[in-house]
Amino acid sequence: MKPEHQEYTKKKTILFSVILIMILGFAAYGNSLNNPFFWDDDFLITKNEYIKNWKHLPQIFSKDIGAGINKRYSYYRPLLITSYLIDHSLWKFDVRGYHLTNILLHACAALGVYWLVNIISKNNLLALLTGSFFVVHPVHTEAVTYLSGRADPLALLFMLLCFVFYLKSVSARQLNSYILMILSYALALLSRENSLILPALILAYHYSFKKKVRAQEFLSLLVLSGIYIFLRTSVLNISGAPNVNASTLGQRLPGSFAALTTYLRLLIVPFHLHMEYGNSLFPYGNPKAILGAIIICAVLIYALKRRNQSGLLFFSVSWFLIALLPVSNLYPINAYMAEHWLYLPSIGFFLIVAKTINIGATLPRRQAGGRLPLLKILTIIFAICLLAFYSCLTVKQNVLWRDPLSFFERTLKYSPDNARVHYNLSNAYKTKNRLGNAIAGYQKAVEIDPDYAEAHNNLGAVYAAINKNEEAVASYRRAVTIDAGFAEAHNNLGAVYAAMHKNEEAIASYKKAIGIDGDFAGAYINLGVIYRSMNNNDDAIAYYRKALEIDPGHAEAYFNLGNIYAPLNRTAEAVDAYRKAIEHKADFAKAYLNLGNVYKASGHMDSARSSYKRAIDIDPNYALAHNYLAIIYFQEKDYPLAVMHCEKAKELGSTNSALLEALKPYR
Repeated sequence: MKPEHQEYTKKKTILFSVILIMILGFAAYGNSLNNPFFWDDDFLITKNEYIKNWKHLPQIFSKDIGAGINKRYSYYRPLLITSYLIDHSLWKFDVRGYHLTNILLHACAALGVYWLVNIISKNNLLALLTGSFFVVHPVHTEAVTYLSGRADPLALLFMLLCFVFYLKSVSARQLNSYILMILSYALALLSRENSLILPALILAYHYSFKKKVRAQEFLSLLVLSGIYIFLRTSVLNISGAPNVNASTLGQRLPGSFAALTTYLRLLIVPFHLHMEYGNSLFPYGNPKAILGAIIICAVLIYALKRRNQSGLLFFSVSWFLIALLPVSNLYPINAYMAEHWLYLPSIGFFLIVAKTINIGATLPRRQAGGRLPLLKILTIIFAICLLAFYSCLTVKQNVLWRDPLSFFERTLKYSPDNARVHYNLSNAYKTKNRLGNAIAGYQKAVEIDPDYAEAHNNLGAVYAAINKNEEAVASYRRAVTIDAGFAEAHNNLGAVYAAMHKNEEAIASYKKAIGIDGDFAGAYINLGVIYRSMNNNDDAIAYYRKALEIDPGHAEAYFNLGNIYAPLNRTAEAVDAYRKAIEHKADFAKAYLNLGNVYKASGHMDSARSSYKRAIDIDPNYALAHNYLAIIYFQEKDYPLAVMHCEKAKELGSTNSALLEALKPYR
């Protein structure tokens, strides 16, 4: 075959591989597009003030991931939060857009796997199989279907790009490849902490394939790693592992072996997938721990013996084990295992599976008749069936993420003593208005973990919702005692004090929330409400305006401003405030009603009528709007319409006796 034909065939093969991996990715995860936000999505996305405005970009890159909700965390992942900021800019809180981004990132990471394996092995089929198994395997749903798992595909994508450009820079010594290598590694580090393991994976490549390390490229990565660690621990002061149990290495080591056993089982037979494995400690005699130790010794011995014959096998094993090191709990972390921690290590496993299948799939044709050998046919069928099997399990697993309530009830069966699961299940109960179940769940969470500030806070919210104010105060006060910097709990405590007419205590709590989080728009609005209730309109207006400086799209703040201006006969300002409230919240029926009242009071009956009608369009059962509209029609002597709306208002519980009496002759 001519060289140009070879090049053309190669390009077609690559294009086919890329398209196939993308199709497989969307086929496996397409049914997750409408799955709702839940679990950590609450603080990373829906409640995160930093993703709502690009002005927060400097804070995103200088603080930890919890800064947007004013919580302290030990994770520094600014690129992750920036990706949510981009999502919010594109589709606000339309969950489909966020899922689309996750699927695209996962598919691109799979293409990165394909690219890297293709370069290392120079075998397109091997690379295609590895990328295909990676993109459809259900163990990755925790990193793809779960929106807060995005850090894994984001970091892996840039790690793989860095590895590819490293190889290109070493082989071709091109400046462009060197720059892209450095940039990719920096972006990986800004996505997730485990990216620091990349230099070790590169060393494994050199040792496996007996390639000489080139100092310039490798030392550049080490220097960048050092800069990252220095900035994070010194300048940014973000370090340590969150929510870890005090334990020794000797106590944690059996758990690392037990986790390895479970990881391999999940990769081979991915049944019973679930979140939250907990921070359990295992005895040395635990069967899983013993089996894990045997497996790791046997695999290492076998891979070392075969290194000279198969550098790819040794590299695959090395990749799997090295990539697990940061999450192996040798250094204390917040769990002994988690399924999404397999996202990076699994590449080594899939490479071994792909290599095994590739051997059978590339057997030469028989001489007689040119027929395919039976083993080759069976191997191809096996590969297709395995991809279909994994894809179907992934589609099924995505469905489990569709309903938070059933998801957490199922998870609780696997982790009955996990405080976080009880907490999140209670959040789901609260959303479904099953408040009794929510209270019991939060109480169980704080029984398991008495210092669970978020659970105390949410327990207080449920008590407040059923008017058990004393219990709510006790729960909120417990939350702020555990975490004095918990701005939301201070704000919630203030709201309960306000409901109890303890204005001074409410104001003090709101001001503590603002002192902790100067951008807490809700606390400023609450201060405005309480000052207005005390007839201190000037302070109320000032606080509402401060809230709008922070969040210019806050419809409630504009509405509250209108409610101050209207009785003060500041008509133009009231109209402007209500219109802006409606501009930012198109279905704000109360704003249309109050705008109609202002127009009516100033004699603009046409505008008043239109506003009342719009309120009724939004809420056909809005009794007050029907009542006010009936009054206008009566004044305009349109008695049939006046009767209709007056009767409707009466039916809805808002009886205007005087108007009903006046309309008697026309009924």
